Amino acid sequence: MNREREHEGVGILRQEADDVGQRVHICIGAICNNNCIFCMEDDRQARRDAVEAWSKADVLDVIAANADRNEILFTSGEPTTNRDLPEYIAAAARAGYRVIGVISNGRLFSYAPYAVSLLKAGLNNIIVSIHGPDAKTHDALTRTKGSFEQTLAGLRNLSTLKAAFPLKLQTSTVVTTRNLSSMRAFCDLMADFDIDAHAMNVMMPDGGGRKHMARLMPRYRDVAAYFAGIIDEIDTRVAGRMALVDIPYCATVGLPDSIRGYVERYFHFEADGEFERKAALAGVHRNDSIDESPELFVRNAMDGSSRVINRVTRTYQESWVKTKRPECALCRHDPQCRGVWKAYVQEFGWDEFEPVR
Repeated sequence: MNREREHEGVGILRQEADDVGQRVHICIGAICNNNCIFCMEDDRQARRDAVEAWSKADVLDVIAANADRNEILFTSGEPTTNRDLPEYIAAAARAGYRVIGVISNGRLFSYAPYAVSLLKAGLNNIIVSIHGPDAKTHDALTRTKGSFEQTLAGLRNLSTLKAAFPLKLQTSTVVTTRNLSSMRAFCDLMADFDIDAHAMNVMMPDGGGRKHMARLMPRYRDVAAYFAGIIDEIDTRVAGRMALVDIPYCATVGLPDSIRGYVERYFHFEADGEFERKAALAGVHRNDSIDESPELFVRNAMDGSSRVINRVTRTYQESWVKTKRPECALCRHDPQCRGVWKAYVQEFGWDEFEPVR
């Protein structure tokens, strides 16, 4: 079932699976051909080490072991730089996943034969990261000259290929202080593309976003005010498929419900040692009393060996870096809201956040 709304009509649901147990993320991008300044995985060597710790057999086994799920998404770094991606997509198709997706910067999709090869293998959901309406804005944020032109060409190819393949095409834009004022122009640019959804992701103060928070982190109230000011002016095709993401509901009260953010839920796998390393850095211990705590998952390989890994939900991992105050319990959105980034509160305080009765 493709559900388009969640939580009493607030927010557009961009993922197909609406239950945390039905969407699995597989991290396969050891490297990335962009170098986004706000990237949450800003430690490029640590990301590479974590991804390369998994063999092709590990990935194929996890794909097969979770075949009862509705949706699979290949992510981390740039998945299209992994030469095994076509094989992983084909394996997911054979396993019976209904939705097979990838989060990509879209650059390699500028080569139409490559895009067609993945679509023929079974790829049917593509989220393309694009961060501005022009090369000056986008390339400055990706710190990669020429990336905008390749990403835009990739979007053009995919938009055209939708006529021949059952493809859901989405964009993902990280909103920062540097590109907020150009979001109107970005919406104008997207109007003529055949795209199903536009997620405007307010920058997360984590990784590179945390490192450069002082000059890149927009105030939530400024983001909400900006989009409230342009929503009636932009093309209705774009307005109807757009949502603000990673911004607390209470900070977007003045916006139409149709574009207010949504709660994305999924789980991914961490090797046992890698999970412990990340937890230690965050000051979290496995016995902490947190909902959706990690589950152990034993991968039994075809050669008879086994490996213990952790099934970790996004809700659990975000509980390390987000917080609420007592007044949040009075808000009607409290059951869905994961709270506010601790780093954001430390920088700006709680003044923007009032409970919605």
